[in-house]
Amino acid sequence: MADEKTSVVILDGGSATQLVELGHKTLHEDPLWSAKLIKTCPSDIKLVHKQFYEAGADICITCTYQASVGGYKQHCNIDKDHAIQLMKDSAHLAQEAAKETEAVTGRKCYVAGSVGPYGACLHDGSEYSGNYVESLSIQELSTWHLPRITALAEAGVDFLSIETIPALKEAEAVLETLKHFPNLKVFVNFSCKMGRKG
Repeated sequence: MADEKTSVVILDGGSATQLVELGHKTLHEDPLWSAKLIKTCPSDIKLVHKQFYEAGADICITCTYQASVGGYKQHCNIDKDHAIQLMKDSAHLAQEAAKETEAVTGRKCYVAGSVGPYGACLHDGSEYSGNYVESLSIQELSTWHLPRITALAEAGVDFLSIETIPALKEAEAVLETLKHFPNLKVFVNFSCKMGRKG
């Protein structure tokens, strides 16, 4: 971060929750979740980012958690180039909100590109179980993650937020993908299983 003395950095909250509050009541039923709104209602995505920045968030995370080339092709009937552009657009919406907030507050605002796991795009909750990883190789997972990571990197996000990775194999795949972007800053969080006895 800009100030090495900063010990606490504030992330945004649940963008989807805020989007539902804005009237997108069926958002959670859509296979693309908030990624659909990058195409259908980008102004509301920008508004939510701006609300979080104005509330004190230092970092807002793009609405690309469930974005994928395959998902956009299937559910929006668009081609690969258009899908990748939508992912870049998501970063640009957050960047616009950041710049507008910075102009008023003088406080630096950052954008993190959201990279959800493969399972998030299956729309079956498997991002928490990771039960799909046995049927895919590390190379297949890496190849699948590459278009979105490339789009977000090319859009100039400050960081990548690799989110709710449920299995070591997929983490290894994402690391393989990130070899193409040695200067990109990244933070990672995992979905962990609790050990149970009896």
